[in-house]
Amino acid sequence: MFICEQSEDESVRRLSNRRVDPETGVEYNLEVNPPSDEPTSNRMIEMLADLEGPTRKKYENWRNQKPWIEENFRTAIKEIQADRTIDEMRDVLSDEIGS
Repeated sequence: MFICEQSEDESVRRLSNRRVDPETGVEYNLEVNPPSDEPTSNRMIEMLADLEGPTRKKYENWRNQKPWIEENFRTAIKEIQADRTIDEMRDVLSDEIGS
């Protein structure tokens, strides 16, 4: 089990860039994976769960539950810093799974 750590502000920033195409259901990130065509860009909608208020509430819930998770799964947890690019995270997770 991996726990990926990142700051609350970083979580808010990342989720605030997430959008979904309501026609296809495909999710995009305006910063790292924007849609490649204008029609798709024009259809993008922001999910209510990705707004700042709900994101901060989810982060608070995570902080409250994390001690219980760590206590009950301490032998199965590997903590990883998530302040990396997608490619860096893929490499780190691949290395951890392989070891």
